[in-house]
Amino acid sequence: MSTDEVVKLFKQHHYYLRSGQLAKYKVHTSLIRKMLDSGQLEKIKRGLYRLPVATIPEHENFTFDYFDAAVAVPKGIFCLATALYYYGLSTQRPAVFDMAIPRTQRTPKIYTVSVRFYRFLEPYYSYGVEEIQTELAPLRIYNREKSICDAFRQRRIIGEDIALESLNAYLKQGKKNINKLLKMAAFCKIKHIIEPVVKAMVGF
Repeated sequence: MSTDEVVKLFKQHHYYLRSGQLAKYKVHTSLIRKMLDSGQLEKIKRGLYRLPVATIPEHENFTFDYFDAAVAVPKGIFCLATALYYYGLSTQRPAVFDMAIPRTQRTPKIYTVSVRFYRFLEPYYSYGVEEIQTELAPLRIYNREKSICDAFRQRRIIGEDIALESLNAYLKQGKKNINKLLKMAAFCKIKHIIEPVVKAMVGF
């Protein structure tokens, strides 16, 4: 198989392929090494490769590193500062991605993007997840209300100022749903923290 054929194969599979898939298509490891050395492929993590960033179509909402993280960690869910920034609930652009993973999952090692992993217990891990479909890969992220509640649950780690900023920004958004927020806060066992702040801000 030629390098052009391998490039075509990657494009047919949304720009990412794993070692097992490459072996299935009889792409020899020596050719993969050659393409890595020449910059025609990039290694995302052990056993996962993609075409160079310059060849990937631009997405209006996400840069390539979102997809690297999502494809490298299929069970990962964007959370906390990353989710808050995506929803416009925080002005602080995170230097690394925040991603929730199941408690039992080993910590993945990704070469192309910095990710800070949080081990969420059930039922907090699975609740409040939204899946955004894109051309390259589906991205999983907690919804607005869950992201705010997680910020308060983890406020000693990410900072109480960020948690309060996100709640204040949410209450100013047209898409706010206070009943949904308080229901989520009750589920996350922090309603006693969030409800007084909501009442003080909007008189709910």
